[in-house]
Amino acid sequence: MTASPRAARTRSHGAILRAVSALLAAASLVFIVGAAPAPAQDPAPTARFIAIELPDSPAGGQLGWLLDASQRLPLNEDELRAHFTPAFLAIPGVSPAQINATLGSVVGEGGLQLVGVVVSDPDAIVAVVTGRDGQELVVTVHVGGDGVIENASIQLGMSGPAVTLPRGTGAAAVGTDVVELVDRARDGRRLVLTRWYPAADGARARPLAAYASPRLTTTLAVPPVRVHARVDAPARPGRLPVVLFSPGFGTPRVLYQALAEDLASHGYLVVAVDHTGEAPMEFPDGQIQLPGAFGSDPIAAASATRLADMRLVLRRLDAMGPGPRADRGRIAAIGHSLGGSTSAALMRVEPSVRAGVDMDGSIFGAPRRLGVPRPFLVMTSGGTDPTIRSMLKRSDGPRLALAFTGLAHLSFSDLPAIAPAAVGARRPPSVRDIAVQRVYLRAFLDRYVRGRPARLLDGPSKRWPQVHFLYRRG
Repeated sequence: MTASPRAARTRSHGAILRAVSALLAAASLVFIVGAAPAPAQDPAPTARFIAIELPDSPAGGQLGWLLDASQRLPLNEDELRAHFTPAFLAIPGVSPAQINATLGSVVGEGGLQLVGVVVSDPDAIVAVVTGRDGQELVVTVHVGGDGVIENASIQLGMSGPAVTLPRGTGAAAVGTDVVELVDRARDGRRLVLTRWYPAADGARARPLAAYASPRLTTTLAVPPVRVHARVDAPARPGRLPVVLFSPGFGTPRVLYQALAEDLASHGYLVVAVDHTGEAPMEFPDGQIQLPGAFGSDPIAAASATRLADMRLVLRRLDAMGPGPRADRGRIAAIGHSLGGSTSAALMRVEPSVRAGVDMDGSIFGAPRRLGVPRPFLVMTSGGTDPTIRSMLKRSDGPRLALAFTGLAHLSFSDLPAIAPAAVGARRPPSVRDIAVQRVYLRAFLDRYVRGRPARLLDGPSKRWPQVHFLYRRG
C-alpha cells in the first residue's frame, strides 16, 4: 500500500527531528547504516580531525564504551539499557535487538577501531571509526545531563573520487562568500549564511569554492564534491534580484548548492541560511556546532526561530559588507521541507517578499490557516496534503502546485547528484531530477520577481512530462 503524501512528509519530519545529520533524514532508523560508498582511503589523520584520541568527557566516555563493547557482540540488553535512554530505545526502529543487529552488520572481528575525532564537546562527539573490511564509519553520540546516550547514529563514511555538481545553465560565472550575522536582540544568536551571485568579468581567475570543509564533509558523511562557484569573486555591478533560501529541518544549507549556483548563473543573488541549532554547521572561525535539544514541540519552536532568522537576514541585506548588492524591490523566499513553510510565514509578515516557493514541505502556523498574500509555488514529490490545500485555498494572488513524478523528499537537494542512494527514491535518482526543478523554479521566479514571460507555467510540457499541474489560480 502506498503511503499518502502527508504521511510520507510526516515521517520525513520525524526522521529529521531525530537525526544528527542531514543524510539521516533519508532513513527510517536513527541508529543506521547508509548506502555503501567506495572503499575507505588511507585513514591517516587529516584536516578533518581535531584529535586521534578520545577526549575525557561524558560523550567521549560513552563512545569509548561503544568501541570496547563492539568487540564482544551481541551485547546484553541490560548493558544497552544502562547506556541508552529509554526515550531513545523507544524510537521506532531502535531497540536493543536492532542495535545489536546494526552493529553486527558493520563490525569486523576486531570490533570498531578509532581513526580520529571530528567534533568534540562535553555532550557530543563525532568520530570516524573502521568496521568490517576496513570500511570507514562516522559515529555520532549525544549524551544527556546524566551522561547517558540520548541520541546516536552510525553512517557509512563517504570516501573515494570526488563528484561534481551539474553546472549552472545561465551565462554568468558564479561567485560565492560566507557571512556571519549576530542578532543582539536574541542574546547574540549567531547565524551563518552563504551568498551565491553572478560574478563580474575575471571571476574565473578566482579559486573554486569548497563544497564544505573537510571536517563538515566528514560530519555530514557526504563524498568530496566539486562546485563551480568562485570564492570572493567580484559581483556583477548593479542591484540583483534576491532569493532567500531556508533549508529543511535538520539539513544544512550546503546540501542545496546545485539550485543556488544555477539561479546565480541566471542573475539572482541567492542567500541561504543555516538555522543554528538544527543541523550540523560550521562557523567562519572553524567551529562546528551540532544540533541541540528540540523540546516538546520542535516544529512550533523551529518555525518561530526560523521566521526571526529570516527577518534578520532580510533587514541586513544591505549590511553584509562588500559584495553583491540586493534589489530590495525584487525579493523571493523559497525553502525545502520546513523551509517552505518558513518562506510562506515570511511572506505573511514582510510585504517586500514578492513571491514564495515551498519545495515538498507541509505548511504550519498562520500560512496554513490564513494563506499567503502574493504569488506562491508548491513543488511536491507526490500530491498536496491537507496543510498545503488549506494554504492554497486561503491565499490571494497567483498560486500553483506541481507534482514531480519519480522524485522523493530528498530529491529537492544535491543528493541526486552527490549521493543518489541516500535519496530513497523508487527509481534511481539522477542529475535530471535537479534539472527539472531548476527550470520550473526559475520560470516562477522570472515571472513573479522579474516580470518576465514564463510560458512553462501555463500548462503541461512535452519536454517535462513528469511534471503534473495539481492546482493553478491566477
